[in-house]
Amino acid sequence: MSLRVNFPNYRIQKKREIVTFEYSKGGETLHRGYYCPSLVLDLIVGNIKRGKLLKRKPDFGKYSYEYSFNADNRLIRVKGVNEFTTPVSRFDEEFLIYSDDIVLGVEFDNMGHIDVVSKCTYVNGKIVKYERSVCGTQEYADLYYEEYFYENNMLSEVSIFDVTPRIEIYEEQIYKVELDEDSKIVKLIGGFITNGVAEKDVLDFKK
Repeated sequence: MSLRVNFPNYRIQKKREIVTFEYSKGGETLHRGYYCPSLVLDLIVGNIKRGKLLKRKPDFGKYSYEYSFNADNRLIRVKGVNEFTTPVSRFDEEFLIYSDDIVLGVEFDNMGHIDVVSKCTYVNGKIVKYERSVCGTQEYADLYYEEYFYENNMLSEVSIFDVTPRIEIYEEQIYKVELDEDSKIVKLIGGFITNGVAEKDVLDFKK
């Protein structure tokens, strides 16, 4: 994939393409909140929630994210509220770039600086890789990476890699996936890999 983007012009162009909005509350600790690309992050990390979509546009201060969609119903911008946000400025913003089976996300902080990038790779409409890296400062640079495996077109396994240079940590996790009849994840079996051996924890999400 060869791609070159002029972000000042791109941001202006994308804002012109917006036709509909959605709003959500909660999910501030998760990438994109309700529309986080990860299939498992909110399941394996305690106290991380996606939040919920709101039925109508709330007053400022009563929502966490504003999602913007184009005429093809593609999510093209995510605006996040932070402690510096006013009703008209200082939002965190992420712009999504679509190129074939790749979706790139470029996140700007409330000062307009690029601080996080992400990449999602799809095959036949199903996500197979989710990568996200903090790039604003060298001290806090890191890489989070998930890879998804499918059997008979159904999610069967997830591998996770997490590199945090600041504290000199590299972690791997692997989980077998069990789904219900609606293809919803109901159980993850696995955990961290130590000396080549994965844990056998069972995370059960059946209600």
